Amino acid sequence: MIRRRTVVASGLATLAAPARAQQMPVIGYLGGRSLATDAHLLQAVKDGLKESGFVEGRNVNFEFRWADGDFSRLDRLAKELVALKPDLLMAVGGTPVPIAAKAATSTIPIVFTIGFDPVSLKLVDSLARPGGNATGAMLLASALEGKRLDLLKEMQPGLGSAALLVNSTSAMVNQLEADAQRAAAALGITLHFAKASTVPELDAALADLATRKPGGLAVSIDGFLIAERQRIIAWAARERVPAIYPTRDFTDAGGLASYAARWAESYRWAGIYAARVLKGAKAGDLPIQQPTAYELVVNLKTARAQGLALPAAFTARADEVIE
Repeated sequence: MIRRRTVVASGLATLAAPARAQQMPVIGYLGGRSLATDAHLLQAVKDGLKESGFVEGRNVNFEFRWADGDFSRLDRLAKELVALKPDLLMAVGGTPVPIAAKAATSTIPIVFTIGFDPVSLKLVDSLARPGGNATGAMLLASALEGKRLDLLKEMQPGLGSAALLVNSTSAMVNQLEADAQRAAAALGITLHFAKASTVPELDAALADLATRKPGGLAVSIDGFLIAERQRIIAWAARERVPAIYPTRDFTDAGGLASYAARWAESYRWAGIYAARVLKGAKAGDLPIQQPTAYELVVNLKTARAQGLALPAAFTARADEVIE
């Protein structure tokens, strides 16, 4: 009898092993914006996974949660994903997203994209050795606010005043404003800060800017502002205000100009890192990826529609011109 029970137990173990092997790993995908706005970035993630042999539906599955630009939902959505016990979490689409993911779990590996320094936000210990359960790709978008103001003045050489649209609830808003103010002072620009974290606040901020009539507008990097880009672009077109944006999503949607890292490349790296974690790497051992290429995109169709004559030297240095 003992021998028979041993044989049966062994047989059950043999049957169970293939069942476990056939079970696909699951990626919990927490997005701050929406599938409608981020489909191309999700595709970049999938491209990175595919480079390492992971294809959705074949040997990896996704469980999606989208905040649709309402970051107040992130904590609940992150907890929902953690309760499903995925093999890893991807946290993308705004600085609050990886913060929510990190707060929800200290054990499930996290791969994120982020525009601010993750060390200063205490998401990782260092860029070279993140430690803990998180790693990802940094877009360095916040460090480009001064550069965007410089480009705004290149578009309008006589520019004397400008507005910077920021999210007042951003974890890095104070540093961002200080950096932008220093850059504006060096350029001889009087800078006004317009702040919004909800659609009603954004409408009110834009209405206030319409009365102030700034010579130009720069939009800060922020998931909420990116999600509401059509509203901002429409305002700039209506008021005929030259504007520069933090991602090419704006220029592709009709904005005048953008300067940013190549976001799709950072999201592709997030996919590559996700694949490495699924293959057994520890997230905390993978160094934070930083961008190596930036692009200035100019929409001449928008310039013509707004009656703006952009300097030839400015358009000549653009990496891409939308006709």
